[in-house]
Amino acid sequence: MSEPFTIETPMGEIKIPYSEEKLLNLARKVMKVSEGEPNLLEEAVVDYLGIPDIDSSESDWLFWEENKVPIYLYDMMGWLETEFDVEKKIAFSMSKRKVTGIQFHQFTYPHGKEKMPIRATFFVKRKADGTPFVIDFTPLDGLHLEVQIIHLPEVRIEEFHQDYERYATKCGVLKNNTVDAKLQFITLDHVDWDDVVLTKDQRTALEKNIVKFIDNIELFESKNLPTSRGCLVTGPPGTGKTLTCSAIMNQVESTIIYITSEDIQERGQIAELYEIARKVSPTIMVVEDIDTLGGIDRTKGGDHPILGEFLNCLAGVESNGGVVTIATTNYPEYLDKALVDRPGRFDLRIDFGLPDEKLRKYILEKYLSAFNHQKINLEPLVKQTEGMTGAHLKEMVMVAYMDCLEASNYKKNTKITQQHLESSLKGIVDSRAKYNLYKAPPKTDVAFHQ
Repeated sequence: MSEPFTIETPMGEIKIPYSEEKLLNLARKVMKVSEGEPNLLEEAVVDYLGIPDIDSSESDWLFWEENKVPIYLYDMMGWLETEFDVEKKIAFSMSKRKVTGIQFHQFTYPHGKEKMPIRATFFVKRKADGTPFVIDFTPLDGLHLEVQIIHLPEVRIEEFHQDYERYATKCGVLKNNTVDAKLQFITLDHVDWDDVVLTKDQRTALEKNIVKFIDNIELFESKNLPTSRGCLVTGPPGTGKTLTCSAIMNQVESTIIYITSEDIQERGQIAELYEIARKVSPTIMVVEDIDTLGGIDRTKGGDHPILGEFLNCLAGVESNGGVVTIATTNYPEYLDKALVDRPGRFDLRIDFGLPDEKLRKYILEKYLSAFNHQKINLEPLVKQTEGMTGAHLKEMVMVAYMDCLEASNYKKNTKITQQHLESSLKGIVDSRAKYNLYKAPPKTDVAFHQ
């Protein structure tokens, strides 16, 4: 019996009462490997590449994090199908000593669900020149995926990566789809310009600077003009900022990355998303509540590196060609001048204020037009809704309709009455008075990293 292992530590010697033989047997048991058992992947590579031994090949690796696995894997499968002849597909165990069945994972994409291989080895030849590659996919933990690309020494692996990225940029699943900050696909609610209350000037500015700009971005590029824009949308809660962003997103054919303030908690996330946005451009980056990005407490002030990172992404060293950024805020007065006043960050600012009497009447008429209603005298209602947002007015009509449905025992042709609207308005007024939901926090200067 061999002597126990002895390990020197700051607390003294620690003896491990296992012989070398026992440790080796334990390792073999865990790995299910017996002495002299061949590495089947290496044998298959040697045979496929026509080389004397595995040392005559070279390898490169990609490591895909959980949120990127479905996107990058889907693009890789599409690329292999397009540019390569897949001659054999097989799967090996983690130790590569045993052949197993190909392991799949089901991912959700915009067009449905797809089963993608996460433990598999592809033996392929490039259609253009017959160059062979072995591409091995191995799940590490959860959905973290290691991709090993095995090739002959004379092959320029840089070209392999460049061709894959070029395919992903032009034909990848992100192209012209909508994702959140975690690169999860999301579905947009259908909103068009008719669903948004905008002045003529506001709509004209948004169409020119965003929608038409995106539609004609190649023309700007051909004239060596900037192909990036920034738009800051400001106003109290409920004035239509988010609805306006939704309308814009429904008007354009582009990739959309939608970011809420809660999505960004770590440095590097914003920079990474902008890198992706540039690759699959034209892209619209929508950032909701920029003044609270990364959990910033606007009432405390201080130095905020995450927001500073965002500022640098907007107008930093690297060009954001093909990327349009739309950011919203309820409190523009809390934003540093470095954000709102520096050219190249936000080229356009749209301010949403509280609607005046004329606009409130228009909004009420617009929402009432969707329902059966008796003749309504809007003048007193318009006067009593001073200080309310479009969201308040929409809720007022909605509650009035719910009340009239209940009063009629949910008859389809029931009509909203003056009384229903007045009762609904009183409920909103009482609720606002009770909870005082829209009181702005005290102003505090904040500073950001540049």
